[in-house]
Amino acid sequence: MKMERYTVCLEKGLLGRLDEIVVERGYRSRSQAMGDFIRRAIVKREWRGGRECAASVSLVYGPGDGRISAGVEKLLKAGGASILSSTSHLLPGGRAMITISLKGRPAALQKLADSLRALKGVTHGSFSIIAPL
Repeated sequence: MKMERYTVCLEKGLLGRLDEIVVERGYRSRSQAMGDFIRRAIVKREWRGGRECAASVSLVYGPGDGRISAGVEKLLKAGGASILSSTSHLLPGGRAMITISLKGRPAALQKLADSLRALKGVTHGSFSIIAPL
């Protein structure tokens, strides 16, 4: 992969904080961290612009709650072409987690994610735009 070189001037104290983030997140270098930060900013900009994106929704729900399964199934059928895959896992204490991979326009994905997270019995939920397509 070809690289481009650039110089960055930071106000005093920021470089040390960047180095802490590099170590905490396991980046190999400051450059790798900056590249990741820039890619994240690009994804956010393109998300706001409505460009088709890949995304994921994860839900955790309580033991033996059949309403969740039926609600998720209904919303996944309604989501149709936006659904790439779904994976379910059993967690300690009888709880379950489902992760759904999506693609589509950000507004539609956000609406689907909000509907999934709003299902009665969901205890935790997250939505993330991963990358523009």
